Amino acid sequence: MAPWPCVPLGALVDCLDARRIPLSRARRAGCPGSVPYHGASGVVGHVDRALFDGPLVLLGEDCAPFLNPVRDVAFFHDGPLWAGNHVHVLRPRAGVDGRFVAHALNTIAYGGYVEGTTRPKLVRARMNSLPVPCPPLDSQRRIARELDGALERIDCQLHELSVQRVLLREQADAALWHAVQPGHGHTARLLGSLFDIVGGGTPPTDQDPLWGGDIPWITPADLPAGPPTWLYHGARSLSAAGLAACRATLVPPGALVVSTRAPVGRVGMLRGAVSVSQGCKALVPRGADVALDYAALLLRAHAPILRQRAGGSVFAEVDTATLASLELSLPPLPAQHAAARTAWASLTRVAKCEAACAAMEVTLREYRPALRRAWVSGMRP
Repeated sequence: MAPWPCVPLGALVDCLDARRIPLSRARRAGCPGSVPYHGASGVVGHVDRALFDGPLVLLGEDCAPFLNPVRDVAFFHDGPLWAGNHVHVLRPRAGVDGRFVAHALNTIAYGGYVEGTTRPKLVRARMNSLPVPCPPLDSQRRIARELDGALERIDCQLHELSVQRVLLREQADAALWHAVQPGHGHTARLLGSLFDIVGGGTPPTDQDPLWGGDIPWITPADLPAGPPTWLYHGARSLSAAGLAACRATLVPPGALVVSTRAPVGRVGMLRGAVSVSQGCKALVPRGADVALDYAALLLRAHAPILRQRAGGSVFAEVDTATLASLELSLPPLPAQHAAARTAWASLTRVAKCEAACAAMEVTLREYRPALRRAWVSGMRP
């Protein structure tokens, strides 16, 4: 099929913006009800009265994700509604299907129509000029019906994948905790008796010669949010001058890195020599009575305890003395190796499943707008 001809949005709808009345969250809380209160990106609450009724198209005016191609900025609503002043309220004219118009508005590249960068705004004049495909009414209805069904199925699949990922993370946590449960023959040791604790630093960020060298530099953001992983480098690196400027130390391979500031408790294992920021501490083993991969699991399992002990008025932070005083329960070395092998095998399987779920989510999120564009443009029968 050939693409549909486009007409300006202002020829398809009547703008009802003059009837909008914004209500603060406190005022909405004072008049609870069942009538949706619509903001720039969807329903943000409910009130006891309506300003509008009937089939409407809601299009963000400001604070909407205009520059994000996978986020919706337009919505169809049929029924009572209250709308604030961050969303345009549009009533479809005779011969126009509002559901189709909403789908069409979610296929537009808004970069050339919105004003501002930090808070893009779609003013009314620009809105009226938006090019909207305009097939016959029966085609609009058919396309809207097909897209409503297809997108609902995609959203259900995305929800199921998110639930699956939560279950996988719970499975990973269970495997981690099972590996490090205290038992018969375990010995209580303070972390400070097992590791030398090395702090880090950050050179001045406005001096380019201190950055971009061949010395890997690890920050809390480089550490995994889930189970520990092996690390070779971080997102940034230092020069030799940068390492000297921040008085950091080059930590040898075979050490651990734990985040001690925002967020607390992430853990990585070092394959190579690295430096760390002041938001991390490096743990260099003092002897051979602790297996590094087991210690990483053990330390990650103690993250909730570290977060409880974190202090600081600006942000939570664990200091060296607090970290050194953390008590760990260690089995004999052969049992450490065996528990670590079992745990890592389980964690590897979980990681593969989670990666597959994440890849499917990416595919579905990319397919969603592509499917909508194909239907709206008339390129799909």
